Amino acid sequence: MSQTLPLFHAEPYLKQLDCQVDRLERDDAGLPFVLLGKTVFYPQGGGQLGDRGVLNIPVAGEGGVLRTLEIVATKKRDDQIRHYLSIDDEAFTHLQTRLIGQQATATLDWSLRYHQMRVHSAMHLIHCMLEQTLGRAIAHPVRSPLSDEGGENQYEFVGEFDEDDLRRATDALNEFCSASHDIRTEADISQGQGFRWWQCENWSIPCGGVHVRNTQEIGVVTSSMKIKKNTTRVVVTLSAEAEEFG
Repeated sequence: MSQTLPLFHAEPYLKQLDCQVDRLERDDAGLPFVLLGKTVFYPQGGGQLGDRGVLNIPVAGEGGVLRTLEIVATKKRDDQIRHYLSIDDEAFTHLQTRLIGQQATATLDWSLRYHQMRVHSAMHLIHCMLEQTLGRAIAHPVRSPLSDEGGENQYEFVGEFDEDDLRRATDALNEFCSASHDIRTEADISQGQGFRWWQCENWSIPCGGVHVRNTQEIGVVTSSMKIKKNTTRVVVTLSAEAEEFG
C-alpha cells in the first residue's frame, strides 16, 4: 500500500509542492483519487474540511501538454492521503496509466485552507475564554465541525452558560487575539502515533488539525448560541480576513 508523506504539520503555510503521482485509483464508491508521494493537502478529519486545490501535470503521451486536474476533496484512509479528482469515466480510463510516476505540482486553494486554520484556532480559544469568563472548567465539545463559513463547538449539555456569558467570552477573545499571542502545535508520541497538541499561552488542547501561528491572524470573531434538546452549540464566524503574521 502506498504511503503519503504529510507536510502540512511541519509546513502549514506551504501553499504549493512539487511531487510525484504514485497511483490513480477509485474508492469503494467509484470515486477517482490520486496518491502522491508527499503532500501539503490536509485530509478531512477532526472537524476540519479536507483541502481542495489543483494538480498541474504534464501527462505522458500528450506531448508534454500541461493538464490541470481539480482536487475537490482530501481524505485519509490508513496511511494513504487520497486526493479526489473531478474527472469523468473517460478521463479516468485515459489517465490511469499515463499519470503513474509523473512529476506534478499540487497547489492548495489557499483561501479555504487559511480560513480553516483561522477558524480552527478560534474554536479552541472561544472554549478557553468561556472557561475564563465562567471561572471554572466546562466539558470540552464533543464535536467541532468547520465549514466554508465558520465553525461550531457542540456541547452535550445545556445551562452551563448563557448568551451574556458567550458575549463576554467573545469580547475577551477579540481582545486576546488583537494582543498577538503565539500559537504552537506539536506531536506527542507518548500519547500514541499521530497524537498532537494545540497550545497557546497556558492552554493545551489535543488537536491534529492545522492552525495559524499567531492570534492576530484570526481577526475579529462573532458568535451566537443555539440550544436544541440536550445540546448547546456555539457558532463562530470570522468577520473579516486577516493578514498572515510575519
